[in-house]
Amino acid sequence: MRVNDKVLVENINDYFTHKGLSPNLIDDIKSKLKKDFKKSEEQDQDYIEYRGKSPAEIILTIQRNLFTLQLNPIVFFILNFVLISYLYDKQYVPFQAISGLAIVYCLIILPISIVIYLRIASKNYLYSNKVEMYIGLAIALVSLILVGIHAFNVNFSIVSVTIYAHQFMFFVGIIFSISGIYFRRLEFTGIGLLFCQKTIDAMITNSGIAQIASITIWVLLLIVIIYYTIKISSRN
Repeated sequence: MRVNDKVLVENINDYFTHKGLSPNLIDDIKSKLKKDFKKSEEQDQDYIEYRGKSPAEIILTIQRNLFTLQLNPIVFFILNFVLISYLYDKQYVPFQAISGLAIVYCLIILPISIVIYLRIASKNYLYSNKVEMYIGLAIALVSLILVGIHAFNVNFSIVSVTIYAHQFMFFVGIIFSISGIYFRRLEFTGIGLLFCQKTIDAMITNSGIAQIASITIWVLLLIVIIYYTIKISSRN
């Protein structure tokens, strides 16, 4: 490690220790910073020279991003959970139909929210996320408008789809659920389980069995939410 890079790490450690951040979080910041040093080392430059920023600017960037990065999975989960619950109407599934609002959500809002989530998560405190923040605010505004429209029973019409469309969303839910557990991103697991609950009638034709499966998924979802809440509240 270059001398100036080592000094930068020490400055960051001292600053955030003084600010009262937990040792675990400070270690995480330093770990991600050291990984990012590889980029400047490949250019044979000090990190501050590579970034074109002073140590103070880098520290302030990290400080601004800390709250956003920690809030990112919570906002992602709440936004998508509310929209799926409110816009993806379960009663249309047996009739092979879906509302226009649900299509807008599945094809536009969900993919964009995932991209924003991943971009913010990948920056690891070190780079500005203003673009993602503005896009996120725009998505939140659009989501609020969609919820408001739905409150007045405006659904952008009811669209006829094949049963395979709902089955596809069920498998999307399965993929989200499994990947969320594997990568320890329980917000994806929660969203995936909700997709499965909404589309279970497309997979099971027997209404009684489908009802039992739906309740089972709700119980699993409740367990995930409780565990996720405990994990977030106890995070240092």
